[in-house]
Formats: sequence, C-alpha cells, structure tokens
Amino acid sequence: MQAIRPMRSLLNQLPCLPVTDERKVDYTAADPHLLVAIRDDAEMTMRVIHAGLAAIGNLMAHSAVSIEDGSIAADCLESLGYLMAELGDMASGFMAIASHCRLETEDTRSGSA
Repeated sequence: MQAIRPMRSLLNQLPCLPVTDERKVDYTAADPHLLVAIRDDAEMTMRVIHAGLAAIGNLMAHSAVSIEDGSIAADCLESLGYLMAELGDMASGFMAIASHCRLETEDTRSGSA
C-alpha cells in the first residue's frame, strides 16, 4: 500500500537505515521490508516532485505577460527558480536512494546477497 504522504513517510523511515563506521548507509545490513518501503516512497515522492515542477513551469510559461508587465515581481520568479532547483536536487537524491534500495532488494531476491 502506497503512503498518502510519501515524503513524510520517507523522512520518517530514513533514520531507521543502518550506517557504517564511515557514516554511509549500509544497505546490505538494512531490513529488506524497510528498503522496499523506502524505495516505494522515494519513487512516489520523485514522481510528485517532477509533476509539480512541470506544473510550475507550465504556469510560468503562461504567465509571461504578467511577468513582463511587472504584475508578478521578479523576486517571486527568483524564489520559484531556487525552489525548483532544490526540488530537482531532492528528486535526484531520492532516485539515488531508491536505486540503492532496489538493487539491494533485487540481490536479496536472487539469492546473491
């Protein structure tokens, strides 16, 4: 069952991952059920972020006249730009986490771990 608030669920689950002495996530020592839950939440959050960024971009494109005439302040656009950049970075990070979780759960299922 998919979480209703995948980002909140993901942020609650991430501290449950074991870490190595070098303070890196030890995916091989993690509970496979936790990895599946994290993977699913990370992928859903990434999809939500991508869809939201696309929607914001579409709205900005259709607001060109309001932007040009100053009805929408430049600092609003600047703030949206920074937000979009941060959300893009976050989605990328979540994809990396999901990939590690998927790799580890695939290895476990195939019996090679």
